[in-house]
Amino acid sequence: TMLETLKQRLSCSLIVVFILLLIDQRLICVDSSVEVLQKLSDGIFPEYDSFHEILEVTKIPEDQELVVRLPSNSLLKYTSYKDVSILHFNVPPDSRTAYFTFKAFEESKSAFQRKCKPKDVTLHLKASSFPVISPENITFPKNFFGPEQRFKVYDLQFLSDEQQHRITIQGPHIGSWFAVAFVSWSDPNNDRIEQQGLAASCDTLLFAEMSVTRFHPIIINSGELHEDNLTSNVLPEQLLLAANGTDVANGNGTSRLHRSLPPKQQKPKQPAENLSDGSGKVGKAGKAQMDNFTGSESRNSTETADNNEIIYRFYVPDDIGDAAARITFDRVCGDCPAVGFHVRANGYPLGGSEPNHGHGSIIRPNQTEEISIPFGVQPNTWHYASLGFVEGDDESESDANHTISFALQIDFVLPEPEPADLLPKPKSSDNTSSNSSTPSPWAPIKFRQMNFYSLLRQTYREFFMFDYDLRPDENGTVPEVLNLTAQTHSGFAFDLGEVSDIGGTLTFVISMKEALRASLKMSLPTQSPGSDLGGILAERLIGDPKEVELLPSAKALDPKAANQSMQIVVCMQLGEPGEPKYPDKCRYGQREKLASVIVNHTESMGLVHVPFPESGRWYVTMGLFCHGAETARVSIIESVKEFISKYQLLLKEMRSPCECAEDTLRYSECLRSPVCLAGMNESDTLKVKECMMDYKCTDDFKAMTRRFEEHHRAAMEQHVALDNCNTSVVFSVSSSPCVAGRCGRFGRCYHYMSGGFVFSTCVCSKGYRGWDCTEDSQVPTNMSILMATLLLTLSNLLFFPSIYMAIKRRYYTEGVIYFFAMFFSIFYHACDAGEDEYSFCLVKIGVLQFCDFYCGLLSIWVTLVAMAHVRQEFVSLLHMFGAILLAFGTELNKQSLWVFLAPALTGICLISTSWGLRCAKSRKLFPSRRYLSVWMPFGLTLVVAGLVCYAFLQTKQNYHIVHSIWHMVMALSILCLLPSRKSFLPKC
Repeated sequence: TMLETLKQRLSCSLIVVFILLLIDQRLICVDSSVEVLQKLSDGIFPEYDSFHEILEVTKIPEDQELVVRLPSNSLLKYTSYKDVSILHFNVPPDSRTAYFTFKAFEESKSAFQRKCKPKDVTLHLKASSFPVISPENITFPKNFFGPEQRFKVYDLQFLSDEQQHRITIQGPHIGSWFAVAFVSWSDPNNDRIEQQGLAASCDTLLFAEMSVTRFHPIIINSGELHEDNLTSNVLPEQLLLAANGTDVANGNGTSRLHRSLPPKQQKPKQPAENLSDGSGKVGKAGKAQMDNFTGSESRNSTETADNNEIIYRFYVPDDIGDAAARITFDRVCGDCPAVGFHVRANGYPLGGSEPNHGHGSIIRPNQTEEISIPFGVQPNTWHYASLGFVEGDDESESDANHTISFALQIDFVLPEPEPADLLPKPKSSDNTSSNSSTPSPWAPIKFRQMNFYSLLRQTYREFFMFDYDLRPDENGTVPEVLNLTAQTHSGFAFDLGEVSDIGGTLTFVISMKEALRASLKMSLPTQSPGSDLGGILAERLIGDPKEVELLPSAKALDPKAANQSMQIVVCMQLGEPGEPKYPDKCRYGQREKLASVIVNHTESMGLVHVPFPESGRWYVTMGLFCHGAETARVSIIESVKEFISKYQLLLKEMRSPCECAEDTLRYSECLRSPVCLAGMNESDTLKVKECMMDYKCTDDFKAMTRRFEEHHRAAMEQHVALDNCNTSVVFSVSSSPCVAGRCGRFGRCYHYMSGGFVFSTCVCSKGYRGWDCTEDSQVPTNMSILMATLLLTLSNLLFFPSIYMAIKRRYYTEGVIYFFAMFFSIFYHACDAGEDEYSFCLVKIGVLQFCDFYCGLLSIWVTLVAMAHVRQEFVSLLHMFGAILLAFGTELNKQSLWVFLAPALTGICLISTSWGLRCAKSRKLFPSRRYLSVWMPFGLTLVVAGLVCYAFLQTKQNYHIVHSIWHMVMALSILCLLPSRKSFLPKC
């Protein structure tokens, strides 16, 4: 006995120790967002027990650094944007590649349930703001900002089967990244309405983490000279990965700086003279070859991977929009590969697929004179610049080693002040206007050769409610309009916060219609704080222009102005001001895109919505273009001369057998002289034009042909008049929840929080869908709504025979309960199924729903008690016992399976006990043979059919049919199961 006692104590001690270790392990694993500053020593994640066993050991490669691990997030099935789960990541500076890892799994809510079936999970990832998505494939409203003008959205779809999935992004944008995840959308009309408790109840959980590889840039300041060496050792197996791409796999990218020699001492140098243009011309001698190309083209060039890439990092202060890189090689290297120079803000220079407007240039190290590369920069932002040999150059020996020394200097172009002459002067007294010592707050500043005006932000109480207006003067006067001229483009910039401003919709509205301008006055910032919507001009501009009373304008009365038509091209972009180009383009650095807004005589008002706008500095630039009756007098030769003058640098590249090769010097000198260009005869003009589009003269002949067609078409359609052309516009920059604070006629705007971030979204009703609840493809017709309402209500009238039979057989209590079950079911469905078209709510729908469920359960209970045929003194006790407990269960969870099973199982036990005791006591069959052989089987068949319909066959689409069948079979089953007095007479 002593030995057995020791064995029991030892086993108990082992169990206690195991439980303590398990508790200790759970206390260590805290569900919170963890930022890992250093790599784990063993290169793997810690193991987890019980709940965390699903997160198997994840190995991190040695060159990757784990940065963020997020807690497990519960995912919901997508019905609208309110169901998304938001994940936030922060990409640190100097990141070359980001690896986003996701793993979804199912967790059962009960230990007695079977294993959960994996579900489809959808995830969207985007930089700087929440992804704007449409899982239902519904078209966005036409005034929405185009996805091609925003950061790219990366998509991933996978099963919650505990498998690891990864999104690899080369050159990620530095800063915040947001992912939205949810259980994949499916057509709700086909989703089965399941009885709670019959199907496995599971939670879909998502585990996420992010790791990065880093590079080590050299910090350089403006005007500082840096000298170093470029060395190429071309090996096919050492080529870098393509700089652009999203790999949904286990990608691996290394990042470290290679230098064959230590860098020389950096020494300051006097800044070079400011650049006055951003045309990308080669500085000093024009012998070096340099090609500018877009970011997509630059990413297609693969660089060698050994000692040939040097990355610089520099900070651009405020009000700086242009810079220049000055590169000097120490010797002429004719057989060296071309050298690529790339610049990008907030990211690795050779990566990224978002519209970052990075600059890319290819230069030839075939001269020792300074090469100047102008490029645009973003104020208050860190920039990265890379210099390295480019692989794939046909003019160099790709299998040779090359080393060349260089010197690099980056200079900023300082802005030039501009007097305020484009805004209307404030109305003030003479002595006030004579005081010229006070600077005007309306004076524009030069930024990228455009006039930029300062804006003032006004914030309101509600989430995401603010607007920007022109800054008032010392008297609080704000200009009512903004004057535009054709000589100079105008614009303004405004900032959006990282958290507080990205959950709404940014709206920009502009109009130059005189009638609208007369009635849509801008509100002063000194308005009463109680009117939050008063300062948002978008609310008035978005309204129907037909409702505005048209007023005669001066332009309509001026016959000269009547022959002149105006068009405003508006460019709106994050981080980069665009240069408006006629007729509908915007140039961003080396790229051209469609304009954001076009305002002319046919489109009197321009409107654009930016849902969930990215944080950062946004730019809006406006260009005015005018044309008149003199368009027909524009000659073809003048258009051709303008074209060849614009691309005169191509003449320097022309070699034999090009027809213009012998006269390139004469043509170049003539094109540089306005007098000579004006006197150039027609034959020479057309000859130069043909050479620029000839494959014998230039490799870029296809692009030149396309450019000439666009130039000539624009010149012949519209003759831009730069003199005496101006107009006034009224504009609005505002933010509001949802879409201008509204969700159409059939939706409501709500604020939701997920992952600590607040966002606004529309919740639609009556079958409407879409971002603003205007998509009506699944809206039921009035006839279908009426038919569904009639079916669900009138099917309850079959309870009248049951009520009549109960009263006839003297089951008065049961008859009353059947009546109220019918009554509340009719009025509940009349209130719920009518879609506000044919609905009638006697009281609140919540009260009607409770009464419908409660009376239905109570009718089941009293029918079972009647079938049990217990002594009369116990009937009232059982009725009260069931009434109280069923009321409690219905209020606790009216859709729970146990609320239905408890009275059914209890009634069956009661019937079995009562009938068994009667049979044992009387030694006779109880109840009658006819009841047991005919009515009871038929009634049970109806009950089973109704339960199958109720629990397994209901969908949203057939709900009105299947649920009506449930009403009818339950009413008919009472006729069969409610016994008569003769059924309880004992018979042999």
